[in-house]
Amino acid sequence: MILTITLNPSLDVVYQTATFKIGATNRELNHRTVVGGKGVNAARVSSILAGKTSGRISATGFIGKKNSDLILDELKNFNINNEFVPIDGKTRYCYTILDEEGTKTELNEIGEPISQGSLEKLLTIIDKMADLTAVSINGSVPAGLPTDTYRQILKHVKAHNPEAQVILDSSGAAFSAALQSAELPDIIKPNSDELGQLLNQEIPESPIETLRALQDDRLKGIPAVVVSLGHQGAALKIGTDVPHFYFVKTRLLREVNAEGSGDAVVGGMLYAIDQGLDLLTVIKYGMAAGMANVMEAKTGFVNPENVSAYVEDDSQIIFQEVNRTDLSMN
Repeated sequence: MILTITLNPSLDVVYQTATFKIGATNRELNHRTVVGGKGVNAARVSSILAGKTSGRISATGFIGKKNSDLILDELKNFNINNEFVPIDGKTRYCYTILDEEGTKTELNEIGEPISQGSLEKLLTIIDKMADLTAVSINGSVPAGLPTDTYRQILKHVKAHNPEAQVILDSSGAAFSAALQSAELPDIIKPNSDELGQLLNQEIPESPIETLRALQDDRLKGIPAVVVSLGHQGAALKIGTDVPHFYFVKTRLLREVNAEGSGDAVVGGMLYAIDQGLDLLTVIKYGMAAGMANVMEAKTGFVNPENVSAYVEDDSQIIFQEVNRTDLSMN
């Protein structure tokens, strides 16, 4: 069974305009509202890959009672089991203004503060879930909850489902705190900026510099670190005591919409873990799902035939192992 945990989901409103000027009146050409949140996107991708009738995907977190209909309908449409904790108020809105030149402006609401009582309800739901194989913890921690919230969630997941593989896809203080837990995630998926924040250093978005950063002792206990590098692919650290390092090169595709590609990577990995596949194949499925998302107009959406094609064709996703001696060279 797959579980995604999204403490701060969103309803994403995208406005398209001819131009956008600060301090002026701007008129939309059209707009759309879609269900967002990193874990919701990941769950959707996992459900598509597993087949909508599988019933093996659940999603939890917090949703506001005042505007929950869109989220609940989305879960139902993709046969994702609803384990969300309802809270007073509304789920936050995130606004994107996209002009015809491709310039994007974003404004994200913080979201309703979450009480300790609501967190306890969420932890109880996690405790009662059995036979979990793959779990993802996604996105930001909402106002009202402590910095160690993800550390608490990790503890509860591992206590009741010790064999479950946990992916952590987050950033900031809550991300750092989770990596100081006795129960570490099995996979983390930062981008180069988020990795730099974690390690308190600036990391150029290049494969070799990212791989060098992955040698940091603070990452030693994490079985897999997957650092997304956009069009360049990804940098990997695999293993703990004797880690191996890889640059993953992906084929350049005609980009339709890159939004949600990182979430699709998580969704692909969750699906592959649930299928019992080995770690490198799990990551390959993740990369394939991220590539497939780029080809779709919808956010956090894939064509499963494209994912399968990218996985099966070794020219699409290439794993190149890099020796530690090469990383130590200036």
